Amino acid sequence: MTSTSAPATSAAQDLARLLVGNQIQQAVYVAAKLGIADHLQDGPRDSAELAELVGAHPDGLRRLLRALAGHGVVATDDGRRFSLTPIGELLSAGSKRSVRPFALWSGGVSYQAFGALEHSVRTGDPAFEHLFGQEFFGYLAEHPESGAVFDEMMSRHTAPVAGAIAGYDFSGVDVVVDVGGGHGELLAAILSTHPAIRGVLVEQPRVLDEARRVFERAGVADRCTAVAGDIHRALPAGDMYVLKSVLHGLPDDEAVRVLTNCRRAMRPDGMLLVVEFVLPPDGGPSPGLLMDLLMLVGCHGRERTAAEFAELFQAAGLRPAGITATKHGYSVIAGREPEQC
Repeated sequence: MTSTSAPATSAAQDLARLLVGNQIQQAVYVAAKLGIADHLQDGPRDSAELAELVGAHPDGLRRLLRALAGHGVVATDDGRRFSLTPIGELLSAGSKRSVRPFALWSGGVSYQAFGALEHSVRTGDPAFEHLFGQEFFGYLAEHPESGAVFDEMMSRHTAPVAGAIAGYDFSGVDVVVDVGGGHGELLAAILSTHPAIRGVLVEQPRVLDEARRVFERAGVADRCTAVAGDIHRALPAGDMYVLKSVLHGLPDDEAVRVLTNCRRAMRPDGMLLVVEFVLPPDGGPSPGLLMDLLMLVGCHGRERTAAEFAELFQAAGLRPAGITATKHGYSVIAGREPEQC
């Protein structure tokens, strides 16, 4: 009996796959923007029929779908009639597991910014500001459609990890303050898991109405307040402060300022939880590495190692209190006030 094994791919083939990644991304983005998955929910359709439904050129759409079929996003038997695959179903707007906002964001604004990566690498400055003439969150405030896509994407990214954070030890905590918590999914999960705790969400005005709806749906609105606030200024008092995906968007000095604001508002014996990617110190593989490049092109922030987080905490008058990894790639970095002598 002889054994067989799959032929090894060459370095050239591996590199070629990397180089066409942007083409595949754009094909998925266009399919998401046209709403292809929603029109295929009830079964296969001819590409010409789909083109009429979504307002596309019949031959152009057929060629797009044919290419996507080659990557498992849709399926086809004859190159003209197409149906959804499990991958394609994730692009449906109505699915609870939908990644459509991620596809729209990645292939739209993020794609443009990342296309100017060279500018950031050469100058150290955000390509986003070079392209759009303003900082990131100012742009979202002035472009509500992009802001809504970004907010929905962040909500979808937060939902899977919310349960893991809610399982943290909240013993003795009366009030949790979620600083920059988006639509409030994480805070809602914490309050749902711990019915004796009250919560405060501090966010920009544009997201507060949706956050209040999230709290209503979760049944925690009577224990939660959503307030407009600036994370760089005084914060509401609380026992526990949570910052998810906040510090990575800030340079070190601003990150220290936010942490200091939390420490000043924190009641005695309180705790701070920072939810971020933690980069391995040896440069090993991590989902945070590409996110670090996104921070490079998008803002003035960065992903950090455990040692770098410790330096931020210490500069803000906090002591590191341990790091807990989650299965979702994020870690929970805890901090407390220094022990009193």
